[in-house]
Amino acid sequence: MPSDPLPTEPSALGAVIAERLRAHFPPDNERDRQVMALAEEVGEFVGAYRRWSGNARRTGSFDEVRDELADVVITAYVTAAVLDIDLDEAVGAKAAKIFTRGWRDEPAG
Repeated sequence: MPSDPLPTEPSALGAVIAERLRAHFPPDNERDRQVMALAEEVGEFVGAYRRWSGNARRTGSFDEVRDELADVVITAYVTAAVLDIDLDEAVGAKAAKIFTRGWRDEPAG
């Protein structure tokens, strides 16, 4: 089976993965399935971080932390594609809002 090159732009990558998933899973509850997949990936990232930082029963590598964080970002883009959200636009708008806030209140006294 010939394979097209993977897109490097995150939104395009998310759209391609969403289409490939649609070819292999029933269309009903696609949104629920994808939102749960995102939560699962976040949990895997937290677990990898806990292992690497010494807060779990077993150890792990920083490469595992990096890989799981990449999974979170990719899965977020897939979820955005499934929910018809322009994630790049949403991130830009949210970043602009964040930069209008103060960073930390000065301690009293």
